[in-house]
Amino acid sequence: MAASDYYLELTANPLRFEAGNQLTNVFFDDSNKQVFSVRSGGVMGVVVKGLNELDKPLNFRMEDRGPVLSIKFSLDLKILAVHRTNSSVEFMNFNGVSLEEEYSQSCKKNHKILGFVWTLENEVAFITDHGVELYKVISDKKSLKQLKTLSHSLQWFVWCPVNKIALLASAHGSQLQPIYFKTGTVGKLSRVESMPCKMALERDITLGTLYGTPAFLILRHQSGPQTAEVHIHELSGPGQAPVKTHILKLGMSGRFAINIVDNLILVHHQASRSSQIFDIALPGESDGIVKYHTAVGPAKSFKPASLTVPGLDDNQMQPCELYSPNWVVFQPNIVIDAKLGCLWHINLCLPNLCSVISDLVTCTRLLLRRSEGKIVLLNVLLMRIRQKEPPLEKIREAFNYINREYRTWLEIVLQNQTASPAHDPIRSKPIANGNIIIVDQIEIFNEIFLKLDEESEINKLEWVLIAYLTSLFEYDIKALQNMNELLVTTLVRRQKFTSLQQLLQYGVIADSKTLACILLSLGNIYEAGTQLALDMLSRLNAEEEIQEILLSQGQILTAMKLSPDKKNLRKFLQAAQDSNDEQIFHTVLYYFKNHPTHNAAFKRDSRLDGFIHYYNSLFQDK
Repeated sequence: MAASDYYLELTANPLRFEAGNQLTNVFFDDSNKQVFSVRSGGVMGVVVKGLNELDKPLNFRMEDRGPVLSIKFSLDLKILAVHRTNSSVEFMNFNGVSLEEEYSQSCKKNHKILGFVWTLENEVAFITDHGVELYKVISDKKSLKQLKTLSHSLQWFVWCPVNKIALLASAHGSQLQPIYFKTGTVGKLSRVESMPCKMALERDITLGTLYGTPAFLILRHQSGPQTAEVHIHELSGPGQAPVKTHILKLGMSGRFAINIVDNLILVHHQASRSSQIFDIALPGESDGIVKYHTAVGPAKSFKPASLTVPGLDDNQMQPCELYSPNWVVFQPNIVIDAKLGCLWHINLCLPNLCSVISDLVTCTRLLLRRSEGKIVLLNVLLMRIRQKEPPLEKIREAFNYINREYRTWLEIVLQNQTASPAHDPIRSKPIANGNIIIVDQIEIFNEIFLKLDEESEINKLEWVLIAYLTSLFEYDIKALQNMNELLVTTLVRRQKFTSLQQLLQYGVIADSKTLACILLSLGNIYEAGTQLALDMLSRLNAEEEIQEILLSQGQILTAMKLSPDKKNLRKFLQAAQDSNDEQIFHTVLYYFKNHPTHNAAFKRDSRLDGFIHYYNSLFQDK
């Protein structure tokens, strides 16, 4: 299959670590994004690798005090915590090279530690089968101080290090209790809405963030012929109850895994070895409370991946098993195969995804919310415009979505620029507005309009320019000058003078002195161009430019009427002399000579003497 047949791919160079075996256990710390390879309980050494390849791996040894259940560094990497028994966690200060003498903390009597999480650099929470115990680690004194406890019976939990939220499961997963951590405290939120007789497994719960909002994604397996669904519960604000807002219709059953990449939900299906992509920001059917979504495209597999394996002579490439039973996923885009000793990142192939989305508007809305979507969106628009039968209405609607976000961004930026009109373009380069990328006029001009051939594609250039400028006009965004100039020259080349006049009259093409000059230059092929230019300059209150035009046309007296001060006498006298009309010259000179304000100028400025001599030569015998 071609490379374009895949939406998703694994990084070509995965993070390699010692694979898990009888002597080596592998752990992943979701908070610090570190892989721990623990040999023989730590006696043979512990190797810690982070996601940054430039960071040197950490190597140290520990005493073997039993099998390691979990191992994590504090958020500042200064304290190592090791969970070996059901009743206590060991702590060791780390100086960057070796571990210091350990100290430990036991949980409450008759409680069983299910796991622990670092909530702050010096705060750690024990999650037990009876609730939560929050401690402050005092590394200097090698001791812990209890800060807060929370009682709740549970069997397992899921942790979100980004939002500092955990989901506690009780009654075999039928009751889900979210809790949140803040400095020195832990609190409960309202329970997640449950379904009667429906139990959730730990592997079916994903905690993450969607468009800036913390969310719980719960895989619900349906009974009978119905297929599985993902129910999304969002926390709309601090301390508020989780509300079910979206349901993803998977259309298949079995075992799934979920990643959240760039606010897209990736649902991987092991049996079919395929993945689906969902975007909750796109429209979906709604019952007034919950929106129902289907995948943005058909389910497809990852792009085939290979691993470099040392050989006798040269390195060899060995294919990787995709959707392996050994795969474990972590947020946002991490896949780990402990038996292979590989950690990959998932990359989105946005151009390939857009190639299967037939609706341009849907494609535009999806790409506007992707961090790397700008250049893809511009390419998609250009490709659709160049089609034999371009979807004109869809292109107009796509421009409207682009400019709606552009306008919102302009309003945010202009809030502190009270001296500037709200419709003035911003010179600084816009990048993104929250979760929305901003596509500005310069990018549209350079990446679309300038790439359309002015000969073979001039008809497309015309209507695309009109569609885009009309969209700018509707959202009260002032078009850049080069946009207007390109449209005017395009309409003139196609002799669409009526359309040009209408666009000027309705204000779709904004007034400017430069544009007026272009209209003036069309006088030979478009007689109304001069009058359109004069009307435009009049709206701009450009009296001096209007005078120059009138003088060049020989309308000297009309030009004089537009100049209340008439300071530049020579300009009017020279124009009258060049007109070769004795009556006009007589009228102009007679006016200035007999005007009390201008009469003195003939005595001060010797350059005016030539006009007196010329007048005398014309009228001395008359």
